[in-house]
Amino acid sequence: AEYRAAYLVDAARAYLQLGDQVGAGRALVDADRAAPAEVRCRPVARTVIAEIARGGPAGVGVARLSTLVGLTR
Repeated sequence: AEYRAAYLVDAARAYLQLGDQVGAGRALVDADRAAPAEVRCRPVARTVIAEIARGGPAGVGVARLSTLVGLTR
């Protein structure tokens, strides 16, 4: 599960580079379902969550992740 989550975090980064915040958010939420610690504790995942949250209105799943990792309250 950790490998799948790491892959999905990398996919989220790729989606962001392409400007697809929805795809990035979906990949992160899927990664969190597969292995929550991989998303909540990896610095790169936290960075991607922050970039999505800064980019405009984030989906409910990304907003929840942002709160869980302590980026928003």
